[in-house]
Amino acid sequence: MNSKQALDKIMKILNLTPQKFYDAKTEQGIAVKIDGDLELGAPIYVATEEGMIPAPAGVHKLDDGSEIEVDDDGKVSKIKMGATPDAKMEDKKEKESIKDENMKAAFADVKMKDGKMIRVEGEEPMVGLMTKLVNYDGTLTALTDGVYETENGKKINIVGGTIQGIDEADEKAAEKFTEAKTADGAIVESPTFDVGEDLMVVKDGDKSPAPDGEHQIVLKDSEGNDVKIRVMTKDGKIVERENVEEMEDDMMSAEEVAELFSQALKKIESKIDAISAKQIELDGKFQKFSKEPAGQKVFTQKTINETFSQTEDRVESFKRLRAALNKN
Repeated sequence: MNSKQALDKIMKILNLTPQKFYDAKTEQGIAVKIDGDLELGAPIYVATEEGMIPAPAGVHKLDDGSEIEVDDDGKVSKIKMGATPDAKMEDKKEKESIKDENMKAAFADVKMKDGKMIRVEGEEPMVGLMTKLVNYDGTLTALTDGVYETENGKKINIVGGTIQGIDEADEKAAEKFTEAKTADGAIVESPTFDVGEDLMVVKDGDKSPAPDGEHQIVLKDSEGNDVKIRVMTKDGKIVERENVEEMEDDMMSAEEVAELFSQALKKIESKIDAISAKQIELDGKFQKFSKEPAGQKVFTQKTINETFSQTEDRVESFKRLRAALNKN
């Protein structure tokens, strides 16, 4: 006994201070009292119908998580403190968080093709796992036996609420394809007939990659009109695409230019022909003139004057002759 304990005992014997007890309860709910503070050497008592009696020797676990070891004299010989209230609250929150995470990891909701939702006891559907139907209000009901198809094409066989088998969907088979025809009438399909996509030839229900080379394809637009495209394929994939309408428009423009050029050329040729004919005519006249330089009289002003003078003399002579005849 130390000096403090000895002093406290003397004070109690002399009734100089009120008796002080540390009240607690075991995890079974039994009330216990400790004479003084919870410390080593303090007497500990257990409440019974006959009153307070010294606690039996052994380890007693309190409701706060503390553990008290009592010796044969009914005194505390060992103390193991429990968690504080704040620590308890943090521990509770951590446990609840772990529980929530475990709950989330323990279940997975899978959407079906028809829009329904089923819950699987696992991260993803696997053979042997239990399943439930998730109702619109969040409640769960048992699933009837049958095959259920997920939105991504998986088929899940459920018997007795347990997954018995899973048919994995082929991604390419689940992929939606657009069907069209080539210029020679063959049926082909591709998701959007864009570069990088597969181009498959459909014949008698079977599909095979389109042969390498150029293919003229007729598609339907949203309004039902024909749209012509040209694609180049390599190893069953589209490596090049062009709209035929745009190519035809370009060709029309080229033809129009060619027609205009042709018309202009014809006009130029006509003018050249006319010039050539005139040149030939002039060459002919020149050759004729060079061979017969005197064959054609050249009229000068002097020649013209002499001609008119001779004509006037003849008229005057005729007048004089006629006058002479009239006199006779």
